[in-house]
Amino acid sequence: MHQILFYIGDWPIRSFGVMLSLGILGGLLVAFLVARAQGRYAEEVLDLAFYAILGGLVGARLWEVVFSWEYYGNHLLEIPAIWNGGISVQGSVLGGLLAVIWYCRKRNIAIWPMMDTLAPGVLVGQAIGRLGCFLNGCCFGIPHVHLGVIYPAGTDAYYAFGSQPLFPAVLFEAAWDVLVLIVLLALLKRKPFPGFIALSYFILYSVGRFTLEFWRGDSLRTFMNLKAAQVSSVATILVSLALMYYLYNLFPKKDKNLIYSTGQNNSRR
Repeated sequence: MHQILFYIGDWPIRSFGVMLSLGILGGLLVAFLVARAQGRYAEEVLDLAFYAILGGLVGARLWEVVFSWEYYGNHLLEIPAIWNGGISVQGSVLGGLLAVIWYCRKRNIAIWPMMDTLAPGVLVGQAIGRLGCFLNGCCFGIPHVHLGVIYPAGTDAYYAFGSQPLFPAVLFEAAWDVLVLIVLLALLKRKPFPGFIALSYFILYSVGRFTLEFWRGDSLRTFMNLKAAQVSSVATILVSLALMYYLYNLFPKKDKNLIYSTGQNNSRR
């Protein structure tokens, strides 16, 4: 793993930034292809991208700052330094989600069908971004002999545990993202109601994140000795299940059949 890939003059090109950029581009491409395959929202996805990316980056950083306020409260000037790492996937999803909702309301676009279109791209972005976390030596796991990876000096992982083999939690999370992506793409044209794909993403990702947090070595513990990401994952699952029940009963049966057969519904819900 290499934190710095190469230099342009004296400017280091960091692997985390490169993978983050590739994740954004890859996610946008997949969302665009899904929109074009469905015959709707292709132009809107490109137009929305700037706001969703900005919201995701701001949310990712703010989430990290809030849950690490013990440090950032004494280092206020480091809060904007996103290039030094310290961003949260869950924060990026929340920030991006708020940007999507704002954009859809502004443009009078149906929110749930748009979120269904974007969900596969979000997973692609997360999977690639997690590879950047691995190369950067952050978001590391607990000591693990059989499935451990030894991180080099200079990484957060080495600073925390030295030369012990650590469980590569982010690689397993990237693999889980790919698996969830395959499931959602298979269900995309057979969704029973608008919002099903997006809510399935929230549920399945949160299940994987909750589980893998048991092997993470860098997470804060909060309620009932659970980690912050686990608490937010449980909350996400419960809210998503409640919304699934609500949306299933909101749409009449004939609308469900139409969506199942065409994969489209342009009514605003």
